[in-house]
Amino acid sequence: MKRFLNSTSMCVAVVICAMLTSRAFAQPQVAPGGAPMTPHRPRQPGGILGDSLGNYLTIEGILYQGKGKVESNTLIVDTVDGKKLDKPIGVLIRNVRQLPPKVRCVLKGYELGEMIGTPPAVPVAAKELGTTYDLSAAMWRWRPYFVVLIPVEPKGLELLK
Repeated sequence: MKRFLNSTSMCVAVVICAMLTSRAFAQPQVAPGGAPMTPHRPRQPGGILGDSLGNYLTIEGILYQGKGKVESNTLIVDTVDGKKLDKPIGVLIRNVRQLPPKVRCVLKGYELGEMIGTPPAVPVAAKELGTTYDLSAAMWRWRPYFVVLIPVEPKGLELLK
């Protein structure tokens, strides 16, 4: 019996050492350029209204009506989940037909986003093919937006299906 315990203890010790050693000397996966990789899912972009995309939020603000290149239905958000922001943020609003001008809006939903513009691969491929590429195309960037699930104020705001 004593001999059995010693051999069992020895096996457990060997397994534990093997596990610790494999973790200590395991090489982390890296992407081209040396950035660490997460094997299970890609890095998620953050939101501008909160830490994570997809979280349920209540935002408040007024429709942007100034001059300049700003998409229609952009809300100047000054309050998120009842907390006043230090500096208002312009956010494109989706899933609502049209926000009314000069009226405070209170909307419940979540933040999401998309990549817009011309990916950097397009001019590289054009050069490789010996063709020209219009460099005035839209800049490749992340564009956040807010998806409305419940329009609280003003009453009668129409959601798109």
